[in-house]
Amino acid sequence: MKSVFDPTVETRKVVMKCPRAGDLLKNYRIDYVQNGSKPIGEAINERSLNSIDVMNELNTLYEKNRDNQRGMTKWEKQKVNALIQYIIDAHHSYLYMVLPKLQSMITTIFNKHVGTHPELSHVHYLFSILKIELEQHILIEEELIFPKILAYEKKPTLNALIDIKEFVEDLKREHEHISQFLKDMREFTNDYKAPDDACETYRLAYVKLDELESDLFQHLHLENNLLFPRVIG
Repeated sequence: MKSVFDPTVETRKVVMKCPRAGDLLKNYRIDYVQNGSKPIGEAINERSLNSIDVMNELNTLYEKNRDNQRGMTKWEKQKVNALIQYIIDAHHSYLYMVLPKLQSMITTIFNKHVGTHPELSHVHYLFSILKIELEQHILIEEELIFPKILAYEKKPTLNALIDIKEFVEDLKREHEHISQFLKDMREFTNDYKAPDDACETYRLAYVKLDELESDLFQHLHLENNLLFPRVIG
């Protein structure tokens, strides 16, 4: 089998070509959002993983999903307005729906189980702050930054570009903060593995947190590695 990916390929380009690779990299704690320009081989070595095994997994995953991927939208080839609309419809809408539900579940398991599982105090705190940051983040994007980008696409000016660049740098710093929250939560939840004595709500909350992490990584990947470079170069 001919290898599609080799260790010199940028990590973000692995996920662009094979979106399903995002979850594989996430499970190995390889950051393809903040360190997307790093060669995948270097990222694997930094995690002290077996480079040959992980590269084989990535190439096998691509081959298994090759037919399905042909029908998937290649966002790097779509117009900026289409990409923005997709981010809002797919990822912002998901956050509006899931964040309140998760807050309720995590508060419930914190109140019920913190006595026997003190790490839940960290999980509860981290998620509460993350929820506030995400809600503010997506509102600012929808009400301020995305409209500026769309206006610039229609009528590009140097002043508008300078303005957008400043906002994008702020967003990227917020993305770093969000990514760190996710890494910390994964640490405190033991990779989202509920303990043996966990109730059904406890187990479901960890499943939903894992799903949230996957969605956020894809969300931030689209912005950091596709949208922002398209707009500001």
